[in-house]
Amino acid sequence: MSTMFQQSPTAVKPFLFAATLILFVISILAGLELWNGLHQVMVHVFLVFGFVLIVRHIILLYAAWQRNKELPTEQSIHNSQSTHGFNSANDYPSISIIIPAYNEESVIQQSLSSLLQLDYPDYEVIMVDDGSSDNTVSIAQNILKKHQLSQNSTSLRILTQTNAGKSSALNMGLRHAQGELVLCVDSDSRLASDSLKWGVEHFKDPRVAAVAGHVEVANSNHWLTRFQQLEYLISQNFVRRGLSWFGIVTVIPGPVGLFKRQVIEEVGGYSEDKNLFAEDADLTVRFLTKGYRIVSEDRMMASTEAPVEIYPLLRQRYRWKRGIYQTLHLNFKELILANQSRQSFIAVFLVLEGFFMEVMSFAITLFILASFFRFAELKLLYAWFGLLFILDVLVLILAVGKGWWKAIPLLFMQKLVYGYALQGWGVFSLLDEWRSSKMSWDKVERVGGLS
Repeated sequence: MSTMFQQSPTAVKPFLFAATLILFVISILAGLELWNGLHQVMVHVFLVFGFVLIVRHIILLYAAWQRNKELPTEQSIHNSQSTHGFNSANDYPSISIIIPAYNEESVIQQSLSSLLQLDYPDYEVIMVDDGSSDNTVSIAQNILKKHQLSQNSTSLRILTQTNAGKSSALNMGLRHAQGELVLCVDSDSRLASDSLKWGVEHFKDPRVAAVAGHVEVANSNHWLTRFQQLEYLISQNFVRRGLSWFGIVTVIPGPVGLFKRQVIEEVGGYSEDKNLFAEDADLTVRFLTKGYRIVSEDRMMASTEAPVEIYPLLRQRYRWKRGIYQTLHLNFKELILANQSRQSFIAVFLVLEGFFMEVMSFAITLFILASFFRFAELKLLYAWFGLLFILDVLVLILAVGKGWWKAIPLLFMQKLVYGYALQGWGVFSLLDEWRSSKMSWDKVERVGGLS
């Protein structure tokens, strides 16, 4: 596999595209039993893949549970201050918060105002406007004027550049940053006031290069955003929790990520490749190729505005899915050539999570649906949906704790409608990437959902 991924994209992508389509055709034929013996083969594939899913969830559940036990508490922090050095405000590492913005007039005031009120002794805020054509800059400048008249000692700087993309704006902020640590946030992010204090605790371990925060949906007052909030809880945040125990979180979310500035500079900053659409995932994996640990912290919490309409949501997930595969393709060779078991494990995990699990899951879904429509076969349908639902319930119990059963009806609807729709869309996104379809940024329009 490493040989394949060292080849040019033009050699690898057509193979993956053709192999995936062939797999889907075989799955449908097996479900319709148009090929003798193929149906039984797919039943065995279904059983093996179901077992793999169970093992995956058990490992992540155990790792997430262990990680929760090992997280620092307020009491443990107090008891260890004399050992680790945060005895006073002067001992905390300085932090530069970078917020890139492009046409964010509906959310920038709320975001900047919240960032200037964090409970942390030494930090600065740098907003980088990426050539906005609306009132983003003027709103930010008004906030700056009011801030200069206040008693708040936190530094606020506003930088501007011609439109060059989010990565370019982040790199510009990095060039002006003075903090030992850098917090990169999206322009619609609002952080919990004590987020930074929880995040910096992890840097007492010199092997840690970055901390991924916990993302919640701010505007969860709509059926679509409630589905997204649940997805964040039982999927993205859960996976980060589990991987954090191993120190191999593979994606630091755009709304809240805390980094060692020195390590960002070591790996060359954010990639400004216009064809890369997951700059946060790419930077994260480049950290991992260097052998650094990346962990998560649920109490470093950010709320973000989620899409309230289906089309913007699909555009967002389209970019995410293609961007994750691009990250895998760009960094797979370096991970394998590092000749370290940890990096090799990360490479295999990225292959499994980046596309293999999703493609296989969709293939089995096609097989089961074809079998249902041909023979009205319900056993496989119930078994497949039941397995996925039970696994999600187990994650829900760990993530929510008391009162988890109240979310069961929402989880059922989310899995039945939203989950399968996004699964199919994710596969479509991968196929588009593998046939090198042209792709544009199409940023999600904000509607001012932060409150």
